[in-house]
Amino acid sequence: MMKFLKLDRQSIVFRLIVLIISMIIGQAVLLSLFLIVGGVLSQAEQNAYNSFSEKVSNRKDYLQREMTSRWTNISPYGKEISLQYNADKNPDQFLSDISTSLITMLRSTQATGVFVILNSATDEKPALYIRDYDPLLNDYTSSDLYYVYGSANLANNLKIPLDQMWKYRIDLSTMNADFYNQPASKVSLSTDPTLLGYWSLPFKLTPRDGPIITYSQPLFDKNNQFIGVIGVELSEQYLSKYLPGTDLQTKDSYGYLLGFRESHSQQLETILLTKSIQERFTHEGEPLNYSSIDADHSIFLLKNSNSQSKLYLAVENLDLYNTNTPFESNQWYLIGIMNESNLLAYVYRIRNILIISFIASVIIGVLCTYFISYRFTKPIAAVARKVKESTAVKAIKLEHIKLSEVDELLDAIQITSNMLLETSGRMSRIVEMVGLPLGVFEYRDDSEAVFFTDQIPILLSLDDTDTEIIMANKTLFIALIDKLLSTPEESEENVYYINQIPEKWLRIKHTQNDHATIGVILDMTDEMSEKKKILVDRDTDPLTGIYNRKAMQLQIEATLANRDLKKVSALLMFDLDNLKFINDTYGHKWGDTYIKHAVRHLSEIEPSRQILGRRSGDEFTLFLYNFNSQEEIRSCLKDFFQNLIDNQLEFPDGIIKPITISAGLTWINETELTYDDYLQQADELLYKAKRNHKGYYCEP
Repeated sequence: MMKFLKLDRQSIVFRLIVLIISMIIGQAVLLSLFLIVGGVLSQAEQNAYNSFSEKVSNRKDYLQREMTSRWTNISPYGKEISLQYNADKNPDQFLSDISTSLITMLRSTQATGVFVILNSATDEKPALYIRDYDPLLNDYTSSDLYYVYGSANLANNLKIPLDQMWKYRIDLSTMNADFYNQPASKVSLSTDPTLLGYWSLPFKLTPRDGPIITYSQPLFDKNNQFIGVIGVELSEQYLSKYLPGTDLQTKDSYGYLLGFRESHSQQLETILLTKSIQERFTHEGEPLNYSSIDADHSIFLLKNSNSQSKLYLAVENLDLYNTNTPFESNQWYLIGIMNESNLLAYVYRIRNILIISFIASVIIGVLCTYFISYRFTKPIAAVARKVKESTAVKAIKLEHIKLSEVDELLDAIQITSNMLLETSGRMSRIVEMVGLPLGVFEYRDDSEAVFFTDQIPILLSLDDTDTEIIMANKTLFIALIDKLLSTPEESEENVYYINQIPEKWLRIKHTQNDHATIGVILDMTDEMSEKKKILVDRDTDPLTGIYNRKAMQLQIEATLANRDLKKVSALLMFDLDNLKFINDTYGHKWGDTYIKHAVRHLSEIEPSRQILGRRSGDEFTLFLYNFNSQEEIRSCLKDFFQNLIDNQLEFPDGIIKPITISAGLTWINETELTYDDYLQQADELLYKAKRNHKGYYCEP
């Protein structure tokens, strides 16, 4: 397949392959159109939606029966408890009297908890609240029950252990009290408790308690006066057992969740998650964002999913309330969730079969066509490869392949190539006659060969072997040019420094057009050497070899601007003592010797951290920088003056005496002073030294 991708689009092999592939693709497209138009894929997709909707609908029917028949079957027990109510009784006594009935209701409904909360004027209300954390495992001794709210004496009499969050009274102000307040607020509408039943949204009795859902009804006495609320509790953990995710998928199922929509809202909110994986795309109380896929079967696509694959929802309404009841507008929903890869697995299987069949047909067609055409085009390809691999150094010779038209073409290529080689040689000879150290090169994008004149190997210091290799390998030549271009000469355009012995500078310019790169290389060594010499003479004092006044100022100003502010720097002005006396006594030649001897000692003061220049005949400026402390600089100066004493100069008359020099030192601080400002300070301190400490230095 990779060879096919590299084939020339104008080649015979390529055109034959394209023809066969076009025929195969046409047949495959026709077959696919027949399947699509015939509705095979769309029907398979519809069947998947139908099956998904049916599974969720069956689970909805089962859950709805449990919620409306078993868990809401508390009216008989409510009537029995109402008949036992006596307003004159102590609330604890009344709750003790109904405890047996309440436990019987707990066993009958198979809920995780039952409760009776009596009406009172405060939020803390008398209550009897009993739990069974595992209703499916009943113990006739009540040892499996827990006492949540009510009198501790009653719990002791019933032999029911107190729950870890037990309290004597239930404080409705510490929780979501809708399970009590909602049915209690509707007692004026009817005295039939079954019409006023209310399913609460998940809430917690205490912050450490697990989430629960309750169903509650109002309690009336014999005179139809509201006395409290009776109800059952279902823990979220227990309710989740009625919503097994294996209904939808046997493995990696997203499972079910419960949704809720209020009468005044269009948003469907999640109120119960049954699997931790569901927290990736929603949390309890958050609205679901979805779009319709199949309205007839209530199939939707979840929009706010964080999953890598698409998630589909099947939504079924739970009819928990009768018509014309106070809470019928509160709609509960059972929502099944499946990812796209599982829901539409059969559809994708059909689609993949079509794709694999299509790809296999194309591959077989390509291979067959390639092998058939290969035998025909092999001789032509061999000749083309030989032409491509030929170099510009030697004349090309092509053998005939016994195809008349192709043999004539090969003869024309051979003649043209050899003429080009001769033309290149003539160009080199013309450049040599001009007398310029100039070379020309050229290489093309579609060839590995490099053409250049005879001067290029000389300019690039290539021997015959390297020249032959580079002419046949464009990549090596480009790498060599790129290496040269990596060392440009500062302040010179297109001039590059070649670090070899002797030093060399080359001017290199190249341009690209029409898929070819042409360039020239000119030897600039003589011109650049002369420029370097002129620059050195411009910046150097001819007598001492150190910076002259202008160059010294430029160097110090540049160092001042970029110095390390955490380090210590100093500027010193030096003046040779007795220079006029030396000139007058021994002559100017000895005066020059005196100056050079002093400069030699000045140059030895921390050479790597100094800038030294001659300001005038007997005045020198020294800039010391990047020292750790002032004491370090003072120590260097002390050694300098001691060296002058230790290395005295012998004069023509045999007198031996040291060079004496006075200096003024100013410290470089962080204030915005200029070079001239520091120089003025050092100059003033110099003349102070000459007046008071001649032969040494003075500092502020």
